[in-house]
Amino acid sequence: MLHRCDAVLFFLIGSAAAAAPPTQQRTRCQAAASPTQQTRRQALRYGVGGAAAWPLATAALPSDNAGALTTLRRRVGQKTLAQGSYGLDAPDVYYPDFFEGTWRVTSKAVEVSAPCGAPLFGGNASLAAARAELEAAPVVYEARWIRDGRGRLIADRPYNIGSIAAATMGGRDVLQQLPSSDAFDPNGLIFKLRPEGSEVTYRAELRALARRFEPSAGELRDSSGLLVFDAGELSRQSISLPGKDLVQPPSVKDIETINLFTRTKDGRITSTQRTSTWLVGTEGIAAMKAQAADGRAVDVRTYRVDYERLK
Repeated sequence: MLHRCDAVLFFLIGSAAAAAPPTQQRTRCQAAASPTQQTRRQALRYGVGGAAAWPLATAALPSDNAGALTTLRRRVGQKTLAQGSYGLDAPDVYYPDFFEGTWRVTSKAVEVSAPCGAPLFGGNASLAAARAELEAAPVVYEARWIRDGRGRLIADRPYNIGSIAAATMGGRDVLQQLPSSDAFDPNGLIFKLRPEGSEVTYRAELRALARRFEPSAGELRDSSGLLVFDAGELSRQSISLPGKDLVQPPSVKDIETINLFTRTKDGRITSTQRTSTWLVGTEGIAAMKAQAADGRAVDVRTYRVDYERLK
């Protein structure tokens, strides 16, 4: 079923993811979101699920007194539910030199909210699955930053996606036709995905819609003197079953991932990562759900992500 693959792509984007027809009452979306804790391994195992108001933890910005340093930190601090106003500001995210190399990444969910209620988030059944996974160990994988043809430091997206697949989905073999690290388009990745235990192969497409990183040049430090760097991307995720005559319509969602990085005094990097999901009204039930969401995120998750250099 597509919902399981949705969760896989949700996870990949964040590192980089059948409900009853919803009511179209706007007040449900406007209600303040209460946080719920959930691990990414749960999302991979059960699909993106419904976490209705379930207060378990509250995520905080890194270096709380640095919240006004960048527009992205303000956006995360204000818990904004509408899509950002920034556009595709650059061909890729260009990182500071201290990111270069390969890192061990430890990712732990600290907050999950369903601003528009459980039905638009994915349903009540997955809430039980989320609660069962609250004590799961963090997800550990590798991430790498490399130089592009002009010497700029960028994320090695194919390597990172493959590493996450190896750590969470039974190995890199679940991915097919993933571009190589020396020939990929940061604005569009297309590959095939066959999760462990699945009898079908999905076509996954990620298209960048918006991108911003701050500072765009030079250095920025918080009040403690620590270097900070923030990056945000909005991607359109589309999952389909190629070569089939009778299948569900493609699952299409917009997912924004914001990473608020801080370099610690010992040379490690820590990040608060927030992912927000918006429904895209394609046709039928999907269009009804998108209308009910009224332009607001239906799934908002926050993670604590720590990076330790390997080489």
